[in-house]
Amino acid sequence: MSDLPPVDTFGKALSKLHEFTAAPIANDRDRAGVIQAFEFTFEQCWKAFRRIAAAQGTAAVSPRQALEAAVRLELIRADDEEAWLEMLRDRNMTSHLYQETVALEIAQRVVDRYLGLLDEAHRKC
Repeated sequence: MSDLPPVDTFGKALSKLHEFTAAPIANDRDRAGVIQAFEFTFEQCWKAFRRIAAAQGTAAVSPRQALEAAVRLELIRADDEEAWLEMLRDRNMTSHLYQETVALEIAQRVVDRYLGLLDEAHRKC
């Protein structure tokens, strides 16, 4: 495990995701980089939520439980909960299978929607 606190690792991953999404996604390599950076950022985010929840006395051992705890702790706005669950589904899809059309759609959602949600969560952590 890294010596960095969870929010710092989340922040570093988020910074890298911003770097990967700063330019248009021009080819398969760009898309793969965005997706991989998204996967890593999401992992660091839910683990930060898990640690924050644990500090508040709430066990959150899975990503879904960590997201639910983050809503209760107001790290995620209740109005955004469905978008976060979609983000979890997309992370699971990119981690377990590869279909080019799905990858295209997910990479676009990362740029259009998820990056802003991750930024907001990081500010609240």
